Amino acid sequence: MPVFPVTHFQWQVLRAVKRNRKPPTGKELRLSPTRGTKDGTFLTVLVQLGLLERLTGTEKDPFTATYTITERGKHAAEYGECDFPDEVLAAVTSTVKQRVKT
Repeated sequence: MPVFPVTHFQWQVLRAVKRNRKPPTGKELRLSPTRGTKDGTFLTVLVQLGLLERLTGTEKDPFTATYTITERGKHAAEYGECDFPDEVLAAVTSTVKQRVKT
């Protein structure tokens, strides 16, 4: 499995989830109100990568859902990198390519 770094923003979100005692909502994880975070796709990508797990809510409304960190996410929050299986990377890159086309 290839080891890839996580982005600085992903690392910040993972650290925020790891520090919380109770599962935070997506709204609490929007650390910077920028154009790239206003639709919540960053949360969907973190779930698809296996770094976060959605406890409640759906993908359609990511800001009301609650999230918890996975073992892979804990490793990425600590070291800034983690191993991703090939099928996970293929799924995420195809999702990103579809969003770029629309």
